[in-house]
This record gives sequence, C-alpha cells and structure tokens, in this order.
Amino acid sequence: MASIFRSKVSFLVVFIACSLVAEVGILYYFLVWIPKRPPEPPFLRYLIQVEGDEIPSFTPVDLASLKKAFEREKEFLSQKISSNQKLPFGQQRVGAELIKESAELFFKVLGEARDAKELNRLIRKRFNIYLAFGQKGQGRVLFTGYYSPVHKASLSKHADYRYPLYLEPSDLKVAELGEFDPQLAGEKIVYRIDKKREEIVPYHTRRHIVQEKVLEGKGLELVYLRSKIDRFYFMIEGSGKIVLEDGRSFWANYAVSNGRPYTSLGKLLREDGKLSAGELTLQGIKEYFSHHPHEIDRYLNQNQRFIFHREEEDGPYGATGIKLTPLRSLAVDKSIFPLGSLAYIEYRAPRLNKVGNVEGEAEYSHFVFCQDSGIAIKGPGRADVYFGEGDQALKRTERTKSLGRLYFLIKKN
Repeated sequence: MASIFRSKVSFLVVFIACSLVAEVGILYYFLVWIPKRPPEPPFLRYLIQVEGDEIPSFTPVDLASLKKAFEREKEFLSQKISSNQKLPFGQQRVGAELIKESAELFFKVLGEARDAKELNRLIRKRFNIYLAFGQKGQGRVLFTGYYSPVHKASLSKHADYRYPLYLEPSDLKVAELGEFDPQLAGEKIVYRIDKKREEIVPYHTRRHIVQEKVLEGKGLELVYLRSKIDRFYFMIEGSGKIVLEDGRSFWANYAVSNGRPYTSLGKLLREDGKLSAGELTLQGIKEYFSHHPHEIDRYLNQNQRFIFHREEEDGPYGATGIKLTPLRSLAVDKSIFPLGSLAYIEYRAPRLNKVGNVEGEAEYSHFVFCQDSGIAIKGPGRADVYFGEGDQALKRTERTKSLGRLYFLIKKN
C-alpha cells in the first residue's frame, strides 16, 4: 500500500514539474518571439517633435527687444563657444553652429514675412519644432520669474547698513570633475583646504558665514545692505543693482556660490504653517519676520547656500556670460536644453496697469533665447522668465507660477 502511495506521489510531482517547465517554455517563447515595440529615441524623454496642428501660432511681439537679445546672443555663439562644440538637446547633442544658424535663419524669416500668417508659414517650412516634455511627460512646463533687485547700500558699516555682501574669498576653490572623469563633464565641487587637518572640505555654510562670521575682517565686504531679508533675497536673484548713499551706482553680479544645497524659504514657511501660498511675497515674508524676529536666523540658515559677488558697471549677466534682456531671456536646465537656443513660450503672468499695480493675470506668448540657468531650474519641466529690474519686475516675479509650453526652433537640414 505504501509503495503504491509513493508511486502516486512521485507521478504527481513529475506531472507538476513537467507542467511548470512547459509553462516557462511557453512564457519564454512569447517573451522572445513576440515582436516588441521599438524603443523611442532617447531624446524624446525630454523633447517631442510636433507637427501640423500641434505647432502653435507664433506671434511676433516687440521685435526690437528680440533683436537686442539676438545681438547679445551672437557674441555668445561666436566668441564664447567654438562652432564645433556640442550642446545638450534632450538626450542627444547638437552642434553649436546649428544653434547659431537657427537663430540667424529666424531673423532672415522675420525680414521676409509680410505678416503673421506668412511668418507662421515660413517657420513651418524651414524649422523643426520641438516641445519640451515637461512635467510628468505631459508637455507642460512650470514657469516662474526672476528679476534684478535695486537696493540702497553703504560702503561702510553703520546703524542703517549692517549686512554685508561679500566678494569671492581666495580660499574658495572650484574643481571641474570632468577633468578627472569625462562621464562627470559639467559637474563641479566647491571646496576649501582645512589647514589644520590638511584635508579638502566643503566650503562654509551660510550659518558659518553669517552667524560665526568666519569671513569678517578679511576685507571681502563689497557693500552693506539694510536687512537680513534684503541680503537673503539679493542672493536668491543672484545679481542686482546697488545705489550708494551719494547716488553713485553699480552692479553686484553673481561671482560664485559656496556650493552648498539650496532650500526654499517660502516652502519652509508654508510647510510649517507660518504663511499661506498667497502670502508668500517678499512683503509678506518681511512682515512675518518683523513680528517674529527671533525666528529669522533659524529659517534663513536652513538654506545653506551663500552667494559671492563682484562689482561691475553693468548687468545682470546670465549663464552665457552676456547681459540679460527683460522678457527675452529664459533660464532653463542647461544640462538638457542648449544655452543660446531660440525658443517660444506660452504662459500666464500678472498684468500690470499704467501705474504699475497688478490687475489679474494674462496669457503671454513670445520668442525668447535660453541665456541663463539656476539652482532651482532643474529638469525638462521648469523654466524661469527674466522680468527686468526694480519693483514692477518684482511684482511680476513673485506672482508668476503657471503651467505653460516651451517650444524650440531648430532649422531643417
């Protein structure tokens, strides 16, 4: 009886094993032999070529400012990079010469077109149009704005002006990692040498510089501003105009950062329930800290990033090293989109009345050049519009946050 039972069990085990082998074999057959969908070109992760009705209706607005931006752009494309240099365009790379030729052809087309209808026809005929993949692959890009602050300041420290902007320290070093490993091209580290430990260490944080005053007394003070918040936001914008007590003025332009991570003050205040999204304006933040001065250092120091400046006659200058043009200069992720490239944007932004006050929002669409980058502008779904300098530009900057579309124009071969 026992032997009969063992025989039946053995037969069942063999049957199950054979069945599993057969199923695995069938699965393998289908995995191997069923035709697979060919993979999409890699650059489509970031860019989609659009055709027909997907191409927007291009509107030529304020061509004088666009031509001014282009004249500045030619300096970058002709003098600051070599014609055979390759620039990122999604997941592929394109020649800098193609970027330059695309812009030149665009202005030739502008001269040929008698009206907007003909302009659109010529653009479709002579250019390939690419849409930025955007957030979550839906072709929607989050647009924000930035501007150049204008601040009164003093060359010496006194009761009204106590918070310094610093020049670049001599002990701050920058290493281009691409020189050590080609796969790290474009990556860099910022460091200093700890003389006591004889080691390379990260550069000082904001807290070290502001609270512990590690740079004080080294002759690095460029100017002194009125408040901690003024200095904090001056650094966020990167560059700004300085007006001295005697009326003289100059630009304090971005020189280098300490290489530390950036943390959004507005995000911290919102997450902690201190301010609502609608209250996160410069005036709203200043008002909050005027009532809670004991909290200001704790919040500001959570952003470890600190910016150093240089004095120049003009500004501001973008990542291309050329002067920015209001509404014509766009900041993008330069590891994905080529600096110097011609683009067309559609987004919503505040509308200002004749006296400079905000009156609701409006739809905007216009041509731009990608001339800048930023620590918070990362990925195919982010772009930052440069609005200019002063209070009106600030009003548009702090209220611009909308989903829109970003198109690139590349001339056809």
